[in-house]
Amino acid sequence: MIFWALLAPAYAQVYKWVDEKGMIHYGEHPPQGTKSRELEQRLANPAPGPGSAAQPSWQEKELEFRARRIEAEQAEARQQQQESADRQACEQARDRLALLKLARRTYRLDEKGERVYQSDEERLALIAQQERLLAQRCR
Repeated sequence: MIFWALLAPAYAQVYKWVDEKGMIHYGEHPPQGTKSRELEQRLANPAPGPGSAAQPSWQEKELEFRARRIEAEQAEARQQQQESADRQACEQARDRLALLKLARRTYRLDEKGERVYQSDEERLALIAQQERLLAQRCR
């Protein structure tokens, strides 16, 4: 019995009418002398509140999923490219260090393109510098 009492307000009749200013009104009892129309009652899910957003459809969820997957694949490709570049830099540093250690005499070219031979101290400094570079690039 209490159940029906709670449902009664949900099934109250609703009328729609337009006042003399052209404004549309809704209510349970239309004013006397106005032309009103009885509205059909439909039960529906309540609209989401002002703070809550509507649930996305499966198509929207699918698009979001695909976008996230593409983004992850691109990030993975960038990471692989970076790792490849790091490996290549490491190999170049190892090769340069090996050449410096094997060479008896090293030189550099001056502005005129002529060879300027380096002293043993300069060669050892280059080897130490290359070893530091190798430690940074080959982790």
